[in-house]
Amino acid sequence: MHDDLFRPTISEQPPPGKPPWRPESIVYPAFFGGPLAAATLGLLNGRRLALPTTHLVAIGAAGVAGFGARIAVGALTDGNSALRLAGTVCGLLVWLVVLSLQRRPFRVATLRGREPARLIGPGFAAAIGCGLFEALVLAVLVR
Repeated sequence: MHDDLFRPTISEQPPPGKPPWRPESIVYPAFFGGPLAAATLGLLNGRRLALPTTHLVAIGAAGVAGFGARIAVGALTDGNSALRLAGTVCGLLVWLVVLSLQRRPFRVATLRGREPARLIGPGFAAAIGCGLFEALVLAVLVR
C-alpha cells in the first residue's frame, strides 16, 4: 500500500516525433493572421501533442466557424476596419479554443522532458499565408 507513494505519476515515454510549440505562442499568428492561421497551427500542434481526433475536429471547426463569422461581418458591413477587427477577434477566439485543448497536454509533454519548438518560422508563414488567403477569399466573396 505504501509502495505507491514513491512511484512517479508521469511515466517515462518515448517523445513524439517533433517537439510541440507552446500553445500560448499561437496567439501572435492568430492576432495577425486570423482564424485560419490559428486553426492551422493549432491542428499541427495538436498532431505533435498526439491529441485525440475529437479535439482536432473541434479546433478545425472553430477555425471554419471563425472564418465564416469573418465572412458574415464582411457581408454585413462596408468598412475595412470592421473586417480587420473581425479577423483579429475571430483569430483570438480560435486561439482560445486551441489553448483550452492543448494547455494540459503541453504541460505533460514538458514534464516528460520535451523542450518546446520555436514557432517563429511557422508562425510567420501561417500569419502571412493564411492572412493572404483570407483576404483573397474575402475580396472575391464580399466585394
